[in-house]
Amino acid sequence: MIVLGIDTSTSYAGVVLTVDGETTSKSWYSQHNHGRETMPAVMELLKLAGLQPSDVDAVAVALGPGGFSAARVGIATAQGLVGAGQARLVGVPSHLIQAFPHRDAQGKRVVSLIPIGRNQVSYCVYSAPFGVSVEEDEVGICAIDDVLTLFGSPDTLLCGEGEALKDGADPTVDAQTFRSPEVLISIALEKLERQAERLELIEPIYSRPPTITAPRRQ
Repeated sequence: MIVLGIDTSTSYAGVVLTVDGETTSKSWYSQHNHGRETMPAVMELLKLAGLQPSDVDAVAVALGPGGFSAARVGIATAQGLVGAGQARLVGVPSHLIQAFPHRDAQGKRVVSLIPIGRNQVSYCVYSAPFGVSVEEDEVGICAIDDVLTLFGSPDTLLCGEGEALKDGADPTVDAQTFRSPEVLISIALEKLERQAERLELIEPIYSRPPTITAPRRQ
């Protein structure tokens, strides 16, 4: 099976390709250039594998939350690659990608944190152990400075971009530190085995409702 993964939900972007169990990936830090950078990265992986977009059996994409436009770029790219062909489209919440490596932390409350600007983070709480079809316990928004106040208990495991940035991490470090493309593919493959996704369910996840500005009167 040939599965392509795309994650542009935040500045830490990544693409990944798995061909019959052989996986290659590329991660980078994007300075608001997802629209120009994502498709060339996808084509680079396909070219290395000697493949065309039409050879792909399924495309997995991170749904957000994160950057409003950034997440939409990845989803639009994935939908364009699927097109009118037979490839399946699999959506994966970005919080789940961050939390999934800690899914076996028995008895722990796993809290994924994603920066959303204004010195705030989107948080999502999972109870370990959990799997790909997990229902989150709680979702919300809080200030970065309030993370430890809300989630600083010994039974809580913090993970993701927001967890690192609260400690002043370098924003240009390897994207895989926070959200590995390989984890996206791992979740997608399990979802595909369960026949869990349908095309019409692929929609971006926003941390807060999009702001729509009324058109100016002429």
